[in-house]
Amino acid sequence: MKFYIREWSEGTIVLMTEAGHVLSYFSSVRDALHACSEWYGANSKEKKYEVTVQYKNQGDAYATVARCA
Repeated sequence: MKFYIREWSEGTIVLMTEAGHVLSYFSSVRDALHACSEWYGANSKEKKYEVTVQYKNQGDAYATVARCA
């Protein structure tokens, strides 16, 4: 499963599926990445993808790629 982590304008961190379904809300990107790592650990047969993290920066969204450890 591909995951996306997005920081919304009010600072909320959201873990989403590739299709855009919200899975959960977090207080930090680090916590969301940890949840991805736990999911991949429990589902070891799933292909492990890089996770796209979209941060908000003064109204402009930009994306970086992070790995679930």
